[in-house]
Amino acid sequence: MSLWLDGEVSPHYPRLDGDLTADVAVVGAGIAGIATAYFLASTGAKVVVLEARRVADAASGRNAGFLLAGVAENFVAASRRYGERNALRIWRFTKRTQALVRSLVKEHAIDCALRWNGSDQIAGDDEEWREIEQSARQLSAEGVAVSVDRASHRATYAEDGEMHPVRWVRGLAAAAVKKGARIHESTRVAAVHPGEARTATGVVRAGAVVLCTNAYTAHLATSRVRPVRGQMLATAATAPVFDRPAYANRGYRYWRQTSDGRVLVGGWRDTAVDAEVGEEERTTEVIQRQLEAFLNEHAITAPVTHRWAGTMGFSHDALPYIGRIGEGVFVCGGFTGHGMSFGPASAELVAALVRGSTHPDAELFDPSR
Repeated sequence: MSLWLDGEVSPHYPRLDGDLTADVAVVGAGIAGIATAYFLASTGAKVVVLEARRVADAASGRNAGFLLAGVAENFVAASRRYGERNALRIWRFTKRTQALVRSLVKEHAIDCALRWNGSDQIAGDDEEWREIEQSARQLSAEGVAVSVDRASHRATYAEDGEMHPVRWVRGLAAAAVKKGARIHESTRVAAVHPGEARTATGVVRAGAVVLCTNAYTAHLATSRVRPVRGQMLATAATAPVFDRPAYANRGYRYWRQTSDGRVLVGGWRDTAVDAEVGEEERTTEVIQRQLEAFLNEHAITAPVTHRWAGTMGFSHDALPYIGRIGEGVFVCGGFTGHGMSFGPASAELVAALVRGSTHPDAELFDPSR
């Protein structure tokens, strides 16, 4: 079981029992769905959230709890892929998430162990180090607080953060309910049609339906999001080892130490690319053995207390799909392992589109791109 989900006590929301009408039906109660509901309810919209499991039970409760700016790779690699102008827009978009998190956690007194200790980006080879070093120079010129350590081949981004992701999402869910949103757990949506979301226990008729289903979107609509598995482990509390979250080897390896001393390690998916796909949330010996080897390399002897896997939704270009995909149907997903960093800003964007407003970054994440 995920460290974040183990032992968490939070409100249970009822299963849908009968038909409802709403302005907007949101399918999925991870960070994207809950934030979308929050932003829409804040404008007075009548919002119903439908979740097959519990709030934050899927990928939002199975990640590392990082709040990093940008995409998985360094800024130079992102510029090569998207162009420097768009890479800067993406960076600023994820900075918007950080601003939203700061504001919402403070406004609603959400106890989610939020810390802003920065993050380390660590090179796996000389080529990556050259890119990381150049990325730091370019972003520093844009006003980003970043420093480099040539001896350890790392760049430290001072403004990044970390949190307890389940407490964050469930805390925001409680805030959304106070704004008037309704949440129904244990309510799997079987089909979506213009103006309605159908479940086994009722139908929600709404002016708009927003699919915040990430890896599972293809169950309800034509989608390019593909399911990819990520694995992690956590140890018992131990002496301080790491100062801040770290992303290494182009984002394929990552680790952090929580405020109570637990070490979390995840990734190594690149060593079993063909196997780490699909919706099955199970750990494998191949990956877990490598996570344990990382602990050994760093002389971490605290026992492993938790092992878990989660299903991420990957897009074709590592950017989320946000926008209208059919008559009255919108999508917000495909975060490619970065739902915590993209989710709130993406929710703000899709909420604006649902309301009929414009957004300066809408075309960057258009599902039809």
